[in-house]
Amino acid sequence: MKNTKQNQKGFTLIEAIVATALFAVTVSSIMGVYLSTLKINRRTDVIRSASENARYISGFITKEIRNGQIDYYGPWNAPCSGTISSSASSLSLVNTDNEHLCFYLGDESGFSSSSGTNLWLIKNNLAAVKVNSNNVTINNLVFYVSPTYNPYSTGSNAQPRVTIIGNVTATSGSQDTITIPIQATVSIPTYDISAGP
Repeated sequence: MKNTKQNQKGFTLIEAIVATALFAVTVSSIMGVYLSTLKINRRTDVIRSASENARYISGFITKEIRNGQIDYYGPWNAPCSGTISSSASSLSLVNTDNEHLCFYLGDESGFSSSSGTNLWLIKNNLAAVKVNSNNVTINNLVFYVSPTYNPYSTGSNAQPRVTIIGNVTATSGSQDTITIPIQATVSIPTYDISAGP
């Protein structure tokens, strides 16, 4: 009588269970690495977006301040109307082409609001243009202007300067939120721009 057990080929139940367990452990490890890589990539994108917007906003406003002067006399339209205060969520400038610029914090539709989350620019009372990208918000933006009076017309030796303080926040879904601070103090280097009315 032949032994039928010796002639049978294939996996035993124990071998199939061990192979399945090894496969499951390998796949779960690979999925863990994949999900971790996705999370790191998403966080890196959020950091990059916030950093690029903070750098762009700071550089853009700095360039406009250095190439112009603080607009102590206007414009008389909101949101940059009225007299200069020491701190505000809006900033009026006049550039070298005698164009009036107004940077201000506003809501998504462009209406001025100190609790708004977007930075807007109005040039010569034309339509407002959003400065930051859609995937970031601007928080607690304040412009500190010194001096609050016009040194050009008073004969003062005070050099006008603006300190910009705020935060740029980028969010990726509900998982990653990154806040990058903006802080810069910019002096107006020249005194040869007209004093205004």
